[in-house]
Amino acid sequence: MEEKLLLAELKENCKEKMQKLNELIAVLDLTELGRDVQRQHFKDIENRVLNEHEFFAEKEFNYRGENVKAGDRITDERYSFMLSEKEFDRLQKLMLPIYVAEGLTDENFRYIKNWDMDAIHAKQDVVRYIIDEIVPKPLREIFESQIWKLTFQDKLISIFRKDAA
Repeated sequence: MEEKLLLAELKENCKEKMQKLNELIAVLDLTELGRDVQRQHFKDIENRVLNEHEFFAEKEFNYRGENVKAGDRITDERYSFMLSEKEFDRLQKLMLPIYVAEGLTDENFRYIKNWDMDAIHAKQDVVRYIIDEIVPKPLREIFESQIWKLTFQDKLISIFRKDAA
């Protein structure tokens, strides 16, 4: 009997709150897209600088068929961790004016628009709304105890995203 009551409350809450949930999910999707585009923009700049200037690996790297030897030229941002500290600092100094010119950061490497934080806040808004407004009241405490677990957040959003579609 209790299951039927919980299910009835869930269905009613979904019916009443789905429009707002769809809006929050749309904001989440937008911020995640912004974050992905921004991350790719940073990678593209780093790759451009690595290709325009000579940087060489300080260490050897072997992992899953990818082999880079000490002294090999680094032209891909995936391997910039292999640079010496001095060379990595040089890479950062060469990238900074481009970041500033392209509106990604200020002169102190601070984001102009922090899409990472926007995506985190949007995800938290969706999860909070689901728990506070849609999950049946008797279950909210259980859900609340899991709220900061990323896997839980992703699964919860995934479940309600399917309902919202």
